[in-house]
Amino acid sequence: MTRTMFLILWLVIAGGLLTFMALAWRARKRRDAGLALPAVDLGGDIIGAFTHVGYVSTTPIGSPLERVAIPGLTFKGWADVTVRRDGVEISVQGERPVEIPATQLRGTDAASGRIGKAVERDGLALLQWESEAAGKRELESSFRFSTPAEHLRFIEAAEAVATHAPKGAPQNISQNNHSSQEDA
Repeated sequence: MTRTMFLILWLVIAGGLLTFMALAWRARKRRDAGLALPAVDLGGDIIGAFTHVGYVSTTPIGSPLERVAIPGLTFKGWADVTVRRDGVEISVQGERPVEIPATQLRGTDAASGRIGKAVERDGLALLQWESEAAGKRELESSFRFSTPAEHLRFIEAAEAVATHAPKGAPQNISQNNHSSQEDA
């Protein structure tokens, strides 16, 4: 096999893989288009404001490796999260802000891994909520805070707003100051 044939073969393989990935992502976005959150104008008192938080992903509850492509929560990145008396606003850099009303919040949890991120035990804060569109799917959005104190403050603020969740923060939140190699 000549170098030219070898190069052509690898270009065909790479092109096929990239085409498959693009088609799969389009199908995921089409599947999850019905989960788009309607525009809500949250205006309640601010309980907690968190800037430069690592937004990891939104997944169905119980399926931590299945990313959901909701407009505004599609891609991993830095986010500003504001917890208000009437809901939570998540603004991921490069995407439109998403507002989740308090009536859709179900509570919080902690985890060590989600699609795209693995950290120490209970290093990710999970905001559990329910999408009222497309069959009421129960979802959870995961965040990586820079310190355990911020993590705990977010959990307490979100629990104060959640209407259908048992009150109280999880007892097993890691209190160390270590960070993982990828804190974004």
